[in-house]
Amino acid sequence: MRPKTKRRDRTQRLERYLTLAGEAGSIAMSLRDKPTPLDWIGVALRAVGVLIKVNAERRGAIAKNPWNYFDDHAGELWTEVPTEFHRLIFENLAECAIDEAYWDGDAGSPYLCRGVVGGEVVGWIGEGDAVVDGPYVLCAREAQTYRALGERVWQRIGGRHVLFGNAGLVLDPFGVDDVRPTAQMRELETRMQRFLDAELARSYLFAGPPGTGKSLAIRWLVRRLGLGSVRIDLGVLARLHGYHGSQSVATSLETLLQLLRPEVMILDDLDRVAASGPLLHFLEIALRTCQIVMASANCTDKMMGAALRPGRFDEIVRVDRLDPEVLRGLLGDDADLCERLAPLPAAYVAEFVKRRRVLGKDAAIDEIADLERRCGIVAEKTEAENDA
Repeated sequence: MRPKTKRRDRTQRLERYLTLAGEAGSIAMSLRDKPTPLDWIGVALRAVGVLIKVNAERRGAIAKNPWNYFDDHAGELWTEVPTEFHRLIFENLAECAIDEAYWDGDAGSPYLCRGVVGGEVVGWIGEGDAVVDGPYVLCAREAQTYRALGERVWQRIGGRHVLFGNAGLVLDPFGVDDVRPTAQMRELETRMQRFLDAELARSYLFAGPPGTGKSLAIRWLVRRLGLGSVRIDLGVLARLHGYHGSQSVATSLETLLQLLRPEVMILDDLDRVAASGPLLHFLEIALRTCQIVMASANCTDKMMGAALRPGRFDEIVRVDRLDPEVLRGLLGDDADLCERLAPLPAAYVAEFVKRRRVLGKDAAIDEIADLERRCGIVAEKTEAENDA
């Protein structure tokens, strides 16, 4: 938003017109021996134009500094919206207006601007068309502001499952209709339902090597339990804030929690961020807000012991390999391959089944060695990352 209003535009135009008229009157007066009434009117107009300009300069001199506004305006405390939610705020703003008391009138100077989201005030500082600081929300109305914004997000997405990833907040494509649940998944569904029926919030950490089906199991369980969810790719937050940016990551997660207030919160790749104090505190807040909190991690070795205690994660679910029943179901008539494929994670077995269907059994069997080699490379890299 540029720092212009209709009133200021009119004032600036009037100043220019009066100055031009005054200049014309002065020129005409200098060409005559005896000034006419019109000449004097021109001089008067010029004087009025000068007065308007002086008033504008005086107003600029007494304008308040917008950079001081958010520090402590009349006892009101403000908090800045995390960077990854700036666009979301501005997409949903209404009634934007510049506070001329915090602008000196120069189009290149910073100015204070405010708007509303669902009746809640949002403020920021701009220069020209750019936002140079903010947006901010009132600390006392932070929860209400994010709730109002969250209602608009749910309406826009139009589904019960939301994913926060590289594209921001989008509909989460679960895609679990053709999943073969393992015995472990079925048992866990029954266990979770019992805690839901008892109205007890629970948290679960799914741990296991890459490709073992942790994320798929989580999505299947959410769908079976009939709950709405918000899934967060912690890899995205890690790229924004760094592995050790625990405080910033926790702030972003708390903002998402206030914004969407899901029944289930899913944290993908928890081991991408440091599980230190701020993140542990967030886990406790999430458990008081959601019915279920679920997270996945390739390895728990780097996590603080405090992260693994009940209250942060009530249950640790190990996901290593496909159970024999599901493996036999996937292989069908090729049950003789069970022994060779059993050590592979679920993703590699699923890839073998796809190749068998498209390329034929013999070609798929010839390529098992390639799948085994790739699985080993991934395992080595994951182990190296965990040791780093």
